[in-house]
Amino acid sequence: AKLARSERPQVELGAEQLAYVTYTSGSAGVPKGAMVAQGGMVNHLYAKVRELELKETSVVAQTAAASFDISVWQYLAALLVGGRVEVFDEEEVRDPARLLRGVRERGVTVLETVPSLLRLLVASREEPGALRWLVVTGEALSGELCAEWLRKHAAVPVINAYGPTECADDVTHQVVQQAAEVAGEQWVPIGSGLQNTELYVIDEHWRAVGVGVKGELWVGGAGVGRGYVGASAQTAERFVPDSYSGRVGGRLYRTGDVVRWREQG
Repeated sequence: AKLARSERPQVELGAEQLAYVTYTSGSAGVPKGAMVAQGGMVNHLYAKVRELELKETSVVAQTAAASFDISVWQYLAALLVGGRVEVFDEEEVRDPARLLRGVRERGVTVLETVPSLLRLLVASREEPGALRWLVVTGEALSGELCAEWLRKHAAVPVINAYGPTECADDVTHQVVQQAAEVAGEQWVPIGSGLQNTELYVIDEHWRAVGVGVKGELWVGGAGVGRGYVGASAQTAERFVPDSYSGRVGGRLYRTGDVVRWREQG
């Protein structure tokens, strides 16, 4: 039976409430359920709106399976500003020619892919139509591969995106507008922090290091998740108290990835 308005349950949402749980790949052990809060998810969605300049005329290609965290922004970010989402099936995503053809025919302006598939996209003779941004994620992106795309599709800049599942997806972006910026570079930088995100490069003694010194990347700010479902010991190991920002009760996520600051930040 249909509930009267006065009988309908009132649901209140807050930034600290759970938004979703995504299980990691398990490449570094048993898969773990990473918990992301509403505030972290929303912060990342609006970061994508800002960085990709999304608006009513934007069309985002939904190419990721729902089991991957990148599917969250692909489904939702454009809708926040009245844009459109075009859902591509798995067979289309795996076929570079079909994917680019679909991008052109369906008016897609934002496409996300991984470097291994980007190689095939570069080799395809299909044109990307109205594509405005190519977002590359999931693996290290070589400078030469990025340059090859930009030589072929000079009007479609690349965003190299990096982020752990434990931190509401991406925490950094690096925009590459021209092939000359990265040609000859072994890897494209992962860039600088997105809005409301703090990044620290930490040595083995848990001290922050300066430009050019290698260390582990620790992430702070709005995107840091709650931890792992039913795994308090693993949560305590990877999510540590934030002693840098001065934020009471804040935590930093230890990514396990080795990075270094460049002169450009």
